[in-house]
Amino acid sequence: MSGSLIVLAVPLVALVVLVVVAAVLVVGLARRPAPAPSQAAEVARRHGRNVHVAAWIAAVVVPPVVSSAAPVALQTGSRPLLGGVLVGLAPAVAGSAFLAAHLVGERTWPRPTGTVRRAALEHRRVVDVVPRPLLRVTAAWTVGLALVLVAAGLTAADDGRSVVRTVGSSTSGASPYPGWFYGVPLLVATAVVVVLTAITLRVVTQRPAVVDADPTYDAASRRLSGHRVLRGTQLVLALTLAGVLFFAGNALRGVELVGFGAGTTIAGVLVALTGAALALVPAAPPVTSSPPWQAAPGPARVGP
Repeated sequence: MSGSLIVLAVPLVALVVLVVVAAVLVVGLARRPAPAPSQAAEVARRHGRNVHVAAWIAAVVVPPVVSSAAPVALQTGSRPLLGGVLVGLAPAVAGSAFLAAHLVGERTWPRPTGTVRRAALEHRRVVDVVPRPLLRVTAAWTVGLALVLVAAGLTAADDGRSVVRTVGSSTSGASPYPGWFYGVPLLVATAVVVVLTAITLRVVTQRPAVVDADPTYDAASRRLSGHRVLRGTQLVLALTLAGVLFFAGNALRGVELVGFGAGTTIAGVLVALTGAALALVPAAPPVTSSPPWQAAPGPARVGP
């Protein structure tokens, strides 16, 4: 196996291992004895919290693995700039681990037990379990990233990783520039993240209802899960877009497009800050978890 293939395999193997570990952890939590109806809401809340923590752990651990592989890739003779691709893919790999952990957690959601089960017959859509503003921002990051990568690919030099500008008899070039050499892997990774997000949110809409809990609580619990998934996704897309804009701006300044390059770099910084801020937005306030045919003893927190 060539050095390039070995380097590419490192983050993929690490991702698979992390997903398996997260799956074992989440499934182990799900195999606890079925809760009594009076405890179902609290058990569901803890399950969602544990899954979310495991997802963020996976997202934090993966990028250093990818970054550690990059210096090795830079020393390979056949593809000397492969390390730059790995660095660019770090947010998407982290996001894939994050979403995989959430997907496993939703598939192992505590199920209703007992001889009598109450569940409202309700058709849920993905848009019903996510904050609309956050969904729009995520869509904006996705479209913006695709447009920037296509524009950079069309304006890059023939090698797909630099930009060249000719003014009169003077020619200048700069790299790295997010042409097709970087853009194609990033577009594929973006598609993977978007598809994983859609699948995970779909599972959120179809998971079992919290037994004997007020329908309002169950709906709020689903919205919390959707919020957690989507704020991670938008952060991944924002960081990827920010990186593309940052390096494109640096390269443009290198070919004496100082004003345009500086504006592009600043836009990248603003995108990164916005994505980070949105990832910290808290969820909705607590709602009651009592069944509708019982008096509510007090609010039960859905989660942050």
